[in-house]
Amino acid sequence: MAALTCSALALSAGVAQAQDVLRVGVIGPLTGGGAAWGLGLDGGVKIAAQEINQDGGLKVGDDTYTIEVVSYDDQYKAAEALTAANRLMGPDDVRFIFGPIGSASLLAIKPMTEREGVQLYTGAWAADVLKDSEYVFRVGPTTQEFAPSTVQWVKENKPDVQRIGLIAANDETGWNSQKIQANAYSEAGFDVVTTEFFERTQNDFSAILTKMLAQDPDNIELDTAAPRTAGLIVRQARDLGYTGSFTKFGGFDVDELVKAAGKQYAEGVVGITMAAPDTEVWNRLGDEFAKLHKAEMNDYVVMFYDAANLVFSAMENAGSLDSDDVVAALESSAPFEGSVGTMTWGGGEAYGVDHQIYRSVVMVEIQDGAGVVIGEAKLN
Repeated sequence: MAALTCSALALSAGVAQAQDVLRVGVIGPLTGGGAAWGLGLDGGVKIAAQEINQDGGLKVGDDTYTIEVVSYDDQYKAAEALTAANRLMGPDDVRFIFGPIGSASLLAIKPMTEREGVQLYTGAWAADVLKDSEYVFRVGPTTQEFAPSTVQWVKENKPDVQRIGLIAANDETGWNSQKIQANAYSEAGFDVVTTEFFERTQNDFSAILTKMLAQDPDNIELDTAAPRTAGLIVRQARDLGYTGSFTKFGGFDVDELVKAAGKQYAEGVVGITMAAPDTEVWNRLGDEFAKLHKAEMNDYVVMFYDAANLVFSAMENAGSLDSDDVVAALESSAPFEGSVGTMTWGGGEAYGVDHQIYRSVVMVEIQDGAGVVIGEAKLN
């Protein structure tokens, strides 16, 4: 339990009348290499809750609730996620959980949450996340949906790239995504010359990169590496003499990557994000996020802000907090408007259930230390 940290935010915003409290949970990496994503998740949910509380609370049937967000740090570790889920479902009395982000964490708690009818709204990418699930919803598309489009962009815009090196985390997320990436690059006619995995806690990549660079790749795909980790890989590869390009078609965060890699080394890295930076919505949410966390704004804030608003709206529409009633309301809500456009449900063909949000995927290139939108990836 020493490693597990918790924060609770009632976000009552001066609601005058006495109200019931609805607790919702957050499980994600609030510290460590994946903290940019976990803090984005936490901030997005808290901003949505704060806005509802300031507007008088969440109205469900004849009752009005003040939303309280209870957050736990799983450090991207399945064991910590399991401890957090037991706390949330036990003494915290939570039935709706945002997170986890890591697939290993999600798959560790899924049997328990499914059995108890506790809903999970996750960013985890492994295929098994949604398979045989009644109460799990994914807040955005994955490599499965956008890899053909992003790989085609490389083919069309980087004609000198022929040899691909892939590096991903040694866990459920990395295994699943790297397999999809390797297939997409191979089917597009590229030669995948090296595939490597690293541990989430790893900071020194010199041995892996030396092995990769011996295969002479033209482009290194950073895949699901956490933003800070991706930046370290970029820096260390450049220090070893690598002069090729980098793509990161899985979980992008420009500021974190630039900070870790250095502005010069990060130049030209191309990735995907679920919301365009430096727009009115991005900046508005960024201002609110800065009041909650000393971290840079990223697209996880937008994704989980939209997901939380969708869930809270489903509760109101259902007139109930019963899990099955909320699921039914969620499933019947599409299409729905998010902060950056229309979204819908999908995933049935690939995963057996339409519990995945389909939303626009923006392609971004790092130019002079900032993210510049260069296109949009189509979804399968």
